[in-house]
Amino acid sequence: MEYIVWGLVILAAVGGYLLFRAYRRIAYLEFSLHHLEELQRQVSHLQRGLQDVSLIAQQQLQTPRVLRNGQPAAAAEGASPYNQAIELFKRGFSPADVAERCGISRSEAELILSLYRNSPTS
Repeated sequence: MEYIVWGLVILAAVGGYLLFRAYRRIAYLEFSLHHLEELQRQVSHLQRGLQDVSLIAQQQLQTPRVLRNGQPAAAAEGASPYNQAIELFKRGFSPADVAERCGISRSEAELILSLYRNSPTS
């Protein structure tokens, strides 16, 4: 009879241990599921933000550059702001002035000036 009691005690201990392990696994899975849902929300939020940025970039690419005086940069002198930049350099304008008048960056203006000075047709 004593062996039966000890057997039942051992069986209860093993059963309790297995139940405890099962409970811990369920708790871990619930935590993982909650974490996964949070990550999915963040990914959705980032995707919406990326779509917004993409739309803004497309609009920026489709909008012509405009000078401070309201005149389109490409229409001022020639078909492109780069042709206009060369014309302004021929007249003696500085890279900063050319960049402002043509609606291009100063680095672009300096590069155009460098290329213009080193070209055989200048």
